[in-house]
Amino acid sequence: MQFKPNFDLLEAWEDAQRMYYGAYIALFEKHGKTLVYMCDVHGENEAFDMVDYCFKSGKFKQPDILITEFENAGREIGKHASQTNTLIYAAAVATKQNIPVVFADLSHKEKQDVLQVYYPDCVFDENVVRQILGTEPMRSAGKLGEMGGTLNKFGRDKFMLENIAAALNKYSVVFAIFGSGHYESQRLALVDMLGEPKYIGKIPNVRGEFDEKDIKPIKLVDFRI
Repeated sequence: MQFKPNFDLLEAWEDAQRMYYGAYIALFEKHGKTLVYMCDVHGENEAFDMVDYCFKSGKFKQPDILITEFENAGREIGKHASQTNTLIYAAAVATKQNIPVVFADLSHKEKQDVLQVYYPDCVFDENVVRQILGTEPMRSAGKLGEMGGTLNKFGRDKFMLENIAAALNKYSVVFAIFGSGHYESQRLALVDMLGEPKYIGKIPNVRGEFDEKDIKPIKLVDFRI
């Protein structure tokens, strides 16, 4: 069986159902294939923990491939990016384990091309594209928010889904990590292709269990004005 997503089921971010607040995992299993889809909150501490949980907890089979939300061309990985960027951290962990990595986001040029198709009367240089991508959240009203939604639905999310399907058609266990908004936009298409997932919203503390009540600070100096 070949997996093929129905792109007509992609939703605009503002219409998509918010599943959880914070990072979470959607686990899909069908016909001997597994998709571990981590819905990232970029840079949050809990998201780094969730990457470790996916790779190191033993709860999932070792992934055959990692697909992550990073431009497929034209963007350099910054120094120490794995310490601040969960997407690059996941890629670094995979690389250390000799797991192939796919960057499955559009390049800036490809993003410009998508926007130009849907807004032919506008000029999209790199600065304008950055403004559109920087609209927080992209669910917001206004022209930039609308453009961001169009770019995601007809460009970025479509490309991400294509990569997920291609990976599932070649590998048994696929680990994908994208922002949670991308998952929510893609969710109906993924469910149509793979069935309903199991959601994991909270994970054990991978750094050990602690009781905050045990913290008893001491005082060295009294404050005086």
